[in-house]
Amino acid sequence: MKDQERSYKLVLLLGIAGLTSALLDICLAYSPAVRYHFALLPGTLFGGTLSACFALCGYFRRIWNMLAIPATTTLAYYVSFLAGGAVEFYSPFGAPEHEAANVSAAALFAGGVSGALLILGVVSLFLGSEVTLLCRVTRALYRSPLGGVLGMVGWALGPSLGMALWSAAHFIGLTVPTETFQNALYGQTSRVYSLWVVWQTGLGILLGLLVSHDGSPGATGTSVGQDRHQEGMAGMP
Repeated sequence: MKDQERSYKLVLLLGIAGLTSALLDICLAYSPAVRYHFALLPGTLFGGTLSACFALCGYFRRIWNMLAIPATTTLAYYVSFLAGGAVEFYSPFGAPEHEAANVSAAALFAGGVSGALLILGVVSLFLGSEVTLLCRVTRALYRSPLGGVLGMVGWALGPSLGMALWSAAHFIGLTVPTETFQNALYGQTSRVYSLWVVWQTGLGILLGLLVSHDGSPGATGTSVGQDRHQEGMAGMP
């Protein structure tokens, strides 16, 4: 029962971490402080919030593992961008030239799958569970298409969810003054906002479900220690 509650807690925390990271991306998108480093921001923030949740749940045995997760998610962000760009510009599945502000479903799916595969396949390596590498890769492979679906859904929600997020950011002064409602609606801004929220929140939940099946390293170690103690007590006269 405690393990089940712990699993629910982890899934919820990682979903909240993804949502928090996406909202921070939106708040900082036009900040002068990160203007020249914003390309690093979405992946780094996502990994940082995930690491904080895993640390709260006692999943880390070494401090460097906590730092490796943001590095992985930052790399995943670039891999996702490159994979989506390759499909968009170098394959027959890209959006037509007259739809310059749009991105094809194929590119969004490719980017979402590649980013999800890297995060789901690598992050659990830093958590100290005893699941084999082959098992990790297999689990990541059949869950990663959901990352592609999240990418397409997030982009499609730009005119609704994305504009609601942009309107809130605009109201509190977190957008550039020259960006109008029409620019955000018919450009890519609103779609990127909703993409961040849907993809990072959804991937946080997927990662939580994946890791919760492996069990807690701390709980595993405690259980083993208790079993050995009981065996020793049973052998005493």
